[in-house]
Order: sequence, then C-alpha cells, then structure tokens
Amino acid sequence: MKKSLLALAALGLFAGAASAQSSVTLFGIVDAAFGHLSAGGKSVNGLSNSGINSSRLGFRGVEDLGGGLKAGFWLEGQLFNDNGQGSNATTGFNFLRRSTVSLLGNFGEVRLGRDYNPIFWNFNSYDPFGTNGVGQTNMQGMINLATGAPANSIGTFGNGTNATRVSNSISYFLPGNLGGINGQLMVGFGENTGSVDTNDFIGGRFGYTAGPISAHIGYAKTKAATPAQDTEYANASASYNFGFLTPMVIVAREKTDAGFKVEAWQVGLVAPIGQGEIRASYGSYDVDNSSNDWKKAAIGYVHNLSKRTALYAQFGYVKNDGAQTVTVATNGLSAGNASPGGNSKGYEVGVRHSF
Repeated sequence: MKKSLLALAALGLFAGAASAQSSVTLFGIVDAAFGHLSAGGKSVNGLSNSGINSSRLGFRGVEDLGGGLKAGFWLEGQLFNDNGQGSNATTGFNFLRRSTVSLLGNFGEVRLGRDYNPIFWNFNSYDPFGTNGVGQTNMQGMINLATGAPANSIGTFGNGTNATRVSNSISYFLPGNLGGINGQLMVGFGENTGSVDTNDFIGGRFGYTAGPISAHIGYAKTKAATPAQDTEYANASASYNFGFLTPMVIVAREKTDAGFKVEAWQVGLVAPIGQGEIRASYGSYDVDNSSNDWKKAAIGYVHNLSKRTALYAQFGYVKNDGAQTVTVATNGLSAGNASPGGNSKGYEVGVRHSF
C-alpha cells in the first residue's frame, strides 16, 4: 500500500516536507520462498528471499518546480527478509540498491548518485526471471563466474563491482517523447586517491520500445585495480509481444584488456495463462579459448492472487563443462560451488507481496 506524505509524517518521517506540489511515497516488496539447492555432491534446504522480485524498502518523491521542471529523489535498500537483516549484516539497513537525486524536464532527466548501470537494464528487462531466483540469467559479471582465468583470479578477475550498479555516478536519460526511442548515458567516478581510478565507469544504452516491439543495445567499460583487468561489457536484447506469448533474446560479451573473454546468448519466453504466467529460459556461456563453458535452463510459473500478491514455483539447472563450477543460486540459500564439470540444480516455491 502506497503511503502519502501525511502518513509518513505521522511516523515522524520527512516532517515538514509536505507541500501542494510535492509528494513522497513509501514502497517495498517482501518476497520469500522455500528452496532446495544441490551442487558438488551437497544439498541444502531452507528459506530464500527475492525469488521473483528483490525484497526491498524505499522512499521516492517528486516536486514540481514549475515551468516543466521537476526535482526527484529515490532511496532504496535491500531486505533479507528470510532472516530479518538489512542490506548489510554488520551495518544494518542501507540504500545500496539505489540512492539518487534528479532534475527532470522536457530535456529528459539528469540523475546523480548510486544507480543501476545501463548494461544491467538489458539483462533485467529481457530475462523472463528478472535476474532473480534460481532461474535468473548468469550474464551479470560472467567473467567473475568463469573458471579458467589466470591464477588467483576467480571471483576477482575483471571488475564485478560495477556489474549491476555504479556509485558516484551521473546519468542522462532521453525524454519520453521521442516516438519510442529511449536511452541512457552514465559516467561513474571511482574517487580513488591512487594512480589508478579503480571502478571508474562509462557506458550507455539505446533502444526502441513501442507497441509489441522492444530492442536495446548497450556498451560500457569499467576500470580495475590492474589495468589489464579493465572490463568491457556489450550486449543486445530484443522481445516481441504476440499477446499469447512474448519471446525474448539476449546476446552479451564481457572481456578484459588482458584478453580474457566470455560470450553468451539466452532465449526466453513469458506466456500468460489465466491469472498467471509461465516463464522459461535457456542460456549458453562460452569462455574463449577454453572448454570451461556452461549452460543454464530454467522454468517457472507465477500465479497472481491480486495486483500485489503472487505465488510462484521455479526450477533452474546448470550443466558445466571442463573445469567449470557455476552453480544454481538464489538469495539467502547456497549449496556451494558445483564440482568441476559437474551439474547444479535448485527449485523454490514462494510468495511475493508488494506495497
């Protein structure tokens, strides 16, 4: 349930901020599931969170400044509702999911702060599972998942820090009156004092969305502590809504200046059935000059009890080749890495409520 500024003020939040031309909204999602994962000869049962939508709590608002100009803010933090923790078990709740302030007008939007990078949107918008749960695509930070990289590089090779969100960033979004054409440019500043500006980021996303057609391309580059590990991202995505079925496709590549490269493609579909929808995807991930590849398949069903509440069940399966150890994963539950060249699978059955 969306709360008005008066309700927030009654809670002692944002007191004195109300005006006839401004508004503040409290919003969130609570998503929890029972899950089972297996990998490397081990299995685990337990409660997971964020199976079909990331659990979150946030505040957003906008003020009309007149003359077509508006100011807005967005503060959003992750919830691990399976154990009651906030974004960080040590420091508690924070706004690492998004913390931005914006100026909006006929010119578009200028947005400052921590936000999703444009490459991520091409994954999230065209993945049937919305980059959540056991079915989610592995295209975010592919290099960090891949084995076969130079020694001691697993999990740190390239730069995974900016794979989803970028801190200290400035973005420009095209206005929404361009006949379906849309886009984003982003620059992020690492704010380092050393000789290498680790985590500096630059990227963009452009596309077209009108009627049943949607297609986007994206490109970005981010700096690492070692220049040879600077990482380049590129992807392209498209979908077509036939009404009874929406097929979608993603192709992506990540590579470092040292020449390590992972390429991937994924096809997916969403098919509405009564009050729910079927979701399915299949992806193939190729590590350049290596046999350490992997493939992932997933299927799920979401049943909408209302506009805000849904039940869901989904299953994911990873087949590794060579020495690869990629595993099926979900928030709050892990069975560890798969055995080299082994398989991993998992399912979860849960409920999501938004407010």
